[in-house]
Amino acid sequence: MVSIFTQGQRDTLTAALNRIVPAEGQFPGAGDLGGAQLVENAVANRLRLRRLFVEGLAHLEIAAAHRGDAGFAELSDYDQDDTLRQVEWEQPDFFRELVRQCYNGYYSNPEIFDIIGYTLPGPEDYQPLPFDESLLEPVRQRGQMWRPA
Repeated sequence: MVSIFTQGQRDTLTAALNRIVPAEGQFPGAGDLGGAQLVENAVANRLRLRRLFVEGLAHLEIAAAHRGDAGFAELSDYDQDDTLRQVEWEQPDFFRELVRQCYNGYYSNPEIFDIIGYTLPGPEDYQPLPFDESLLEPVRQRGQMWRPA
């Protein structure tokens, strides 16, 4: 378990993930499913992504501060959504990566697999088709297209 974010950053990230994929019925929100830790693990060893998230989360808090004294996690759902739309417009690289990490973590989570009744296929389930060598014929007819080194 990697720890690069402060608790405040984790709280902000959890709230943001819960707005991107909110809880509905039996499905938990992405943040409540532990998405913040998954994002933290994903960006920990990638300096560019780490910086993108640290700066993006700071920008999210700054944008939230323009809506009152509360931090992002304490805003109403409406204000959180509005703040996320603002950050999407002002920090598109951060927002795109935030959504990507959110979806990656959420839709690969075993708890979500259980809810939707999905099981991962095992290696014994994979049956490759036999290779059709006739597909190589056009390449053979074309001849050599490179120079010897």
